[in-house]
Amino acid sequence: MSNHPTVDEVLQLPAVREGVVPPEYLDENDHMNIGRYLEEASLGLWGRTIEMGMGPEYIEERRQTTFTAEHHLSYLSELRLGDAISVHVRFLERSDKVLHTLAFIVDRTRGRLAATVEATLVHVNFDTRRPEPFPDDVLHEIDLEVARSESLDWAAPVCGVMGVRRR
Repeated sequence: MSNHPTVDEVLQLPAVREGVVPPEYLDENDHMNIGRYLEEASLGLWGRTIEMGMGPEYIEERRQTTFTAEHHLSYLSELRLGDAISVHVRFLERSDKVLHTLAFIVDRTRGRLAATVEATLVHVNFDTRRPEPFPDDVLHEIDLEVARSESLDWAAPVCGVMGVRRR
């Protein structure tokens, strides 16, 4: 029995990205290259942070951003040329400077989960490149998303070795 959610469960999260696997994503094995899974998840996570107000304007005006500090990618099924995919993001936990996330790549063509990418993001000052707390308005938005995540009736399939570290 898998500890991964069903596709129907993942689809409870909004799609942040949708598309099809293009020819340039394929590798010598005629399936989506490993790096493209991380790219799709990363772009989905970036899209989600933009929706929460931490996009290019946030960087330009507030001089703050997030850096990925760690990630764990699990490949669950191969994706092939022309497969329809979607990316869904779940915010799991946060501290004042760190956000623990999980992105799901769904193979819409076959109705199965293709990959998960668990990541921790660190909020940093864009100029000093040093960690600093999220602003209160951003924390409010993050807290709403974490609460939505906690309200789901399925467990996030985390790797168990990363996340928000508390001292």
